[in-house]
Amino acid sequence: MKRSLAILIPFLCLSSCTPSTPTAESEITPPREPIAIPVQTLEGLDEAPRGTGATQRAELLSDVSTSNASFNPEKGEKLNIHFRLSKKAKIEVTVYDPDFATVRTLDLGGFLETGQHTSVWDGKDLDGNVVPDEAYFFVVTAKDEKGNEQIYDPTALSGGEGHDLTEVTVDPDSKVITYRLPVMARVLIRLGVQDGPLLKTLVDWQPRVAGEITEYWNGRDQDNLIDLLNHPRFKMLITYFTLPENSVITYGNRAVDYRGYKKSLGVKRPVKARTARTEVLVSPHYQLPRTVDYSPTLKLSLSNVKSYDQGEVPILQGKTLVKVDIDEPDKSFFANQQYEITLFLDTEFYAEQEMGYVPFNWVWDLSNVSEGEHILTVNLSGFKDQIGVLSKKVSVTN
Repeated sequence: MKRSLAILIPFLCLSSCTPSTPTAESEITPPREPIAIPVQTLEGLDEAPRGTGATQRAELLSDVSTSNASFNPEKGEKLNIHFRLSKKAKIEVTVYDPDFATVRTLDLGGFLETGQHTSVWDGKDLDGNVVPDEAYFFVVTAKDEKGNEQIYDPTALSGGEGHDLTEVTVDPDSKVITYRLPVMARVLIRLGVQDGPLLKTLVDWQPRVAGEITEYWNGRDQDNLIDLLNHPRFKMLITYFTLPENSVITYGNRAVDYRGYKKSLGVKRPVKARTARTEVLVSPHYQLPRTVDYSPTLKLSLSNVKSYDQGEVPILQGKTLVKVDIDEPDKSFFANQQYEITLFLDTEFYAEQEMGYVPFNWVWDLSNVSEGEHILTVNLSGFKDQIGVLSKKVSVTN
């Protein structure tokens, strides 16, 4: 019988996870990793609502909830937003994306009578396009016949609270990672070597529903060069911040990711002001746009390559110029920033530039490197905790 391997994960950063200057604690670039997102599929529009939270305090408007934690608009699935009125009132439901920009306003028409009501969102924006896979939230505004207004804004009382997970189960055979989230949240999973490099960002601040979560991994580093799971100093970090209550995750859109969608919008959508939450410790990542808070893709080139072996591994001798840069699709987001650039050889610290820019050029003197194959790893760390990772196999001859 297979037994899962339980790994305790303290809140540590692999040596390159946090820049040397103090910072607060800490869309997927193609090709996407094969990550499974557990979902609660929509079985019907009369499904029991979830989450009422802070709305119990409301007088005119109360019991705001949504029918599901996630749904697939590409298959025609829809989401119910439920609410209760204590008086006759007009209702407006506004859908917001994770950057607090307006996606669509659902107008229910004239005055609604006292009692329970439902608004339906089909997962489309104001242009009629299916939204990209992401987490969305809703603001409900009620105005009675006397002009009195009540607003349900889930971001005023929920969302952004940072937490760490200290236990995760990794199956040693399938490499499947499982963990449990107490609430819907945005998750970061980093894999690497204790006192060494970050070697893979498995989940890059992606939204996940509450409950048991399954993430698929092949047990190796980002460039498939290192058997990371079986490394004697293998370490993992899982941290998350909560999403506003009644958030919903859409899935199924294969045509465009979130960053591509935001770039494609011809007219900028109105952005909702963020309510400062002072009663809890809010993750700084909650305040960052989803279009820039991710790990950039790196590229690395070597000069003075003598030849290549049969496995296309570059053979180096003497000195070589190592050039580190950010891949073109990500440059517009990460240009003109300073980075801490750290280099590791065979997962051991080798050299660093504490404050540098890209493209970064480094002359590598190979005279003190033993002959044979080695793995050179670069960690490029932004000062808002975005980290690019790249490893390359090289062969050294004297």
